Amino acid sequence: MIWKPLTTAGLALCLVSGCGTPQPPPPGHAASKVTVVRGDVTYPVTAEIVRWEVKKHPQTPQRGVAVFFDYKFTGAQPTRIEVQVCAVDEHRVVLLCGNIGLPTPGTIEPPFGDDWLGPDEADGRMGLQRTSEVLVVPDQMYAGPHAGDPKDGDGYVPPKLLGPGDQL
Repeated sequence: MIWKPLTTAGLALCLVSGCGTPQPPPPGHAASKVTVVRGDVTYPVTAEIVRWEVKKHPQTPQRGVAVFFDYKFTGAQPTRIEVQVCAVDEHRVVLLCGNIGLPTPGTIEPPFGDDWLGPDEADGRMGLQRTSEVLVVPDQMYAGPHAGDPKDGDGYVPPKLLGPGDQL
């Protein structure tokens, strides 16, 4: 019968000490050019939105506008990199986000590219026409195979994925 008090004490200790799934940190400061970070570690890599425009997506012109952008990465890539890119309005409220990245080092892929956010809904409810900036969030979103597990990894937990209505 000694197990019941020990179990109760263990559960109480776990609740007080914060056992369970680690909470994601808030995202870093988004800008058109950022240095990629992974928690407290700064990577020697920058991610930059080179240019962007709001226009109809060629594959779905009936759905309204989308945000087309060019991006590039510079620096020595230590690992696979993924960062979020967000179209925001004049108040830095997220309209839509997606990910861009660099694959695992050693693969033959250029450190630049282009991509789309959208297209909008036919009625324009996502508001991509209001895009005033396209920003990169500096946080490494690829956590590795053991994300948040301090036993098998480093315990890194990336910020939550941003979505429409989030403030940057």
